[in-house]
Amino acid sequence: MFDLIKTLTELSGPVGQEGVMLDVIEGLWRDAGAVTERTAVGNVLARVGGSGPRLLLAAHADELTYLVRAIHPGGFLLLANGQGWQYNHSFRNAFTIGQRVRVLARSGEIPGVIASVTGHLASIALPEPNAQTWNDFWVDTGLSAAELVARGVTPGTRIIWEATTTQFGQKVIGKALDDRVPLAILTELLRRLDPADLRCTLTLACTVQEEVGLIGAYALAAHERFDAAIAIEVGLTSDIPGVDPLAVPVRLGGGPMLVHKDSLVHYDYALTQRLEQVAKQADIAIQHAVFGSFGSDGAAFMKADIPSALVAFPTRYTHTPFEMGHLNDIVATVDWLEALVKVGLQ
Repeated sequence: MFDLIKTLTELSGPVGQEGVMLDVIEGLWRDAGAVTERTAVGNVLARVGGSGPRLLLAAHADELTYLVRAIHPGGFLLLANGQGWQYNHSFRNAFTIGQRVRVLARSGEIPGVIASVTGHLASIALPEPNAQTWNDFWVDTGLSAAELVARGVTPGTRIIWEATTTQFGQKVIGKALDDRVPLAILTELLRRLDPADLRCTLTLACTVQEEVGLIGAYALAAHERFDAAIAIEVGLTSDIPGVDPLAVPVRLGGGPMLVHKDSLVHYDYALTQRLEQVAKQADIAIQHAVFGSFGSDGAAFMKADIPSALVAFPTRYTHTPFEMGHLNDIVATVDWLEALVKVGLQ
């Protein structure tokens, strides 16, 4: 599956500008035999077929983004957060400085780097900071303000990380594993399935704007009824130095995760138990988790009276350009979902 994961994660598809991703996913799902459609806000749906309860499996297309807030007279791009707004930018996110980026100008992508005052100049010109703000770093493309404007850069232009997806042993590292790996999982699942084997009427969804409030999921749930839904996501782990291993007792390579609750919702108990039962019957090792500071499209489905569950693959370094997952966990997630749709929800 690595080649598919690499293809999807390296595409540009920020929040609100997911068109490239949506086109690719729709093509992949259509090529795998599904009937596809696009909703008004951009969600891609694939009707797989089968018979029985209407089950939705959903993953989101969008990746984290910055927005251009202003263009400095010197040609530097000042940034705003594409997910929310905070005056301070936590030192925990200082890894962003020095990262290469893509500026999604109207004329095409422009390479750049997130820069800050550094080294010799920092030591003589600035006091040691006690907080980091959105004015402490910027994007430098090497272009002048006039050149940027001529290339179609304005406030509101999106900027995403530039990162190559690579394989370290059985681990995958790159940008946008959240949530392109789950889309790869759904694509691989679709390629395996014969609708005649399904004990449910299956629909796949590639949703938009999850990172800013589950927008696509809310829109989908407002217009279509399902008997159950499963959101497929990245999952948190604490199997790294400096973190209490009991904070999230999950590790890479330990199997996919069944999430019982996150910061937005308690997931449907009966559906969650069914997923656990299916994993046991199929001899698939899974891990259990409760998440804080995390939400998924499943919350939007639950609020629309659609019983929902959350399935995830363990992921280190979430919301970075170096997210890391384990191929065995990813493949096992496909196996788990395949087992479910073949035995049904009851």
